[in-house]
Amino acid sequence: MRRIELAFVAAIALLAASCGQASAPSEEQSEPNASASNEAATTGPTAEDRVFCAEVGRRISPADCEVYVALAQSAQRGVAAFNAPDPMRRGQLHTLQLAISFAPPEPPPAAVEPAPGGDDQQRGVSTGDSETPAPPSPPPAPASQTPQETVEDLPGETREFQPLVGRFMRAELQGVGFDITEKSPASQEVTPDSVTTWTWEVVARQGGARSLTLHTVVEGCTEDGRECVPLRSTTQNYTVNVEVGPVDRVKDFLLATPDWIKIVTAIVAALAGLIGAWIGLRNAFRKSRGSD
Repeated sequence: MRRIELAFVAAIALLAASCGQASAPSEEQSEPNASASNEAATTGPTAEDRVFCAEVGRRISPADCEVYVALAQSAQRGVAAFNAPDPMRRGQLHTLQLAISFAPPEPPPAAVEPAPGGDDQQRGVSTGDSETPAPPSPPPAPASQTPQETVEDLPGETREFQPLVGRFMRAELQGVGFDITEKSPASQEVTPDSVTTWTWEVVARQGGARSLTLHTVVEGCTEDGRECVPLRSTTQNYTVNVEVGPVDRVKDFLLATPDWIKIVTAIVAALAGLIGAWIGLRNAFRKSRGSD
């Protein structure tokens, strides 16, 4: 009997040991699976998760593509005014400014006066034989400043146009024969009921009729602002006459003179100097002989 009990206890011990060894690998395997799932959760969208977005012409995440498409479709014709001096003077510093805003809302329809004898609620409230007039409509809200009013105080010619306008805008000014310096951020946010401005300092380096090109771009920016891409654009070309002063004209003539003419001019000037010196010496010599 004693032997049977010992054999039964030994069998139970062996069974428990074998179950423990079988369950240990499953716990070890669960740890890599958990770490792999955590790593996949923290990692962003992979190349397989990206889609081709026609608005930007490349593969991006579906969420970013939806943002760009919505911003591109929301672009609408707005109001812009560009002030540039015409004519300009070569070598002088000029300030050019662009103002952009969304198009103003359509005015509300005019109120229709109620016909005599109409509903008392439209004409007023009757109290016996007297009639209380309806309260007057509130006055219209004052109009906000327009882009033209923003730039019209500058000493230049203001030209209006209707670019595509969105929430995020970028403006660039280019021109051959000009030194152009940005005095405001190229990319700015355009908010409703306000005017956004861009300013440049321009120095003309060449005379005559010159062309300035103004690019306005509707940009799409992700919610976190890490990236902005161009979506819609408007281009305007302006011709500016650049005047040249008299002193600059003489400098231009001398710089444009061929080299051989410059050499001949230098030789003639040198000969004239020698002849003048020789005449001076001869006169001095004659005076010295006359005094003797």
